[in-house]
This record gives sequence, structure tokens and C-alpha cells, in this order.
Amino acid sequence: MSPRDSAPTRAAILDAASRLLEDSGPEAVTLRAVGEAAGVSRSAPYRHYADKAALMRALAERTLRQIAGRIRHGAERYQDAWQRLRAGCRAYIDYAVEHPHHYQLVFGDTPIAEPDPRLEEAADDAMAAVGELVVQAQDSGLLRPGPTREIATVVWVLLHGLAALQITGHLHEPRTIDGDEHLADLLDLALEQLRPV
Repeated sequence: MSPRDSAPTRAAILDAASRLLEDSGPEAVTLRAVGEAAGVSRSAPYRHYADKAALMRALAERTLRQIAGRIRHGAERYQDAWQRLRAGCRAYIDYAVEHPHHYQLVFGDTPIAEPDPRLEEAADDAMAAVGELVVQAQDSGLLRPGPTREIATVVWVLLHGLAALQITGHLHEPRTIDGDEHLADLLDLALEQLRPV
């Protein structure tokens, strides 16, 4: 590693921002606080990120790549296409519930300011991870036939809805079933509705 290699500093800044975001929410993520938490000079974050919006875009990109990775990793343990779909979907929801502030950064009420090509590419890859599982299940005759992109979108909407309701505490008795105990059951029930008729 050369003295000019800025990758470790950039990674430390992003790691610190990620911890601050999950521990204390987006308001806690300032360039000054991130620099302090990363143990770098006060000016270092400003050399790597023009402003907080740029740092949050980088966090959003990382989050989407992690979601895509979790979906694929969850699915890869299985040979059966239905189990792969179910496991990949469960991995998506688990990531969202384990990292609610990161998930809300990407899918919350406040859109990412000025999304860049890297962020768009990460979003495409996360959606592609869902689409890959849909194609495999369709090819195996385990998921209803039809336009793959639209069915993958329906699956994503389902996952997003379950994740968002669980994160915000809306899946609980007596109005609905308890998401803390039955989130997997809800997912299974919903996916079953997508089986071939």
C-alpha cells in the first residue's frame, strides 16, 4: 500500500458513518462526527465526500450492495428453486430488520439527493438478485408464469411491505399477527399465492 492510497481512510470513514447511522439515525451522521468516530483528521471526511448528501449516497450504495449480497448468499445454500426463492426473500427481510436505519435510508420517506450512476447500478443489482430467484422458480415450474420483471417487482413489493411494517412496529397483535414470531409464516403464505394455479 502506498502512502497515497486513500482507500483505507475512505473505508474507515464509511464504516464510521455506517455505525453512526445504525446506532443513532441519520441526524447523527455529520462529516465532523464521522471523522471523529473514524479516528481520522477533521478534514479527512471533506476530502473524500463533498458533503453529507454525498456520504449518504455512498452509504445507500453500500446498503443496496449488501442487500443484494444477502439475497444471493441466503439462496445459495439450497438447490431447490422454491427454497432458494424463500431463503433469498427471508434474507432481504432479515437485513432490513437488522439494519432499519440503513433500510430506511434507501427506502424511507426521504429520497436520496442526486442519485449517481454507482447508486443506480447498486439498486439495479439488488433488484436483479430478486429477479434471478424469480426466473429460477419460474423455470422450475414452481412460480406462476408471466412477465418476469413484473413478477419480480411484485415479490419486491411484498418484501418491502413486510419489512417496512415490521421495522415500524405495525405487525403486532391484536390487529395483525405478531411479526416478531410469525414474519416467516407471513412470507411463506404470501409466496404461496404466487404458485402456479
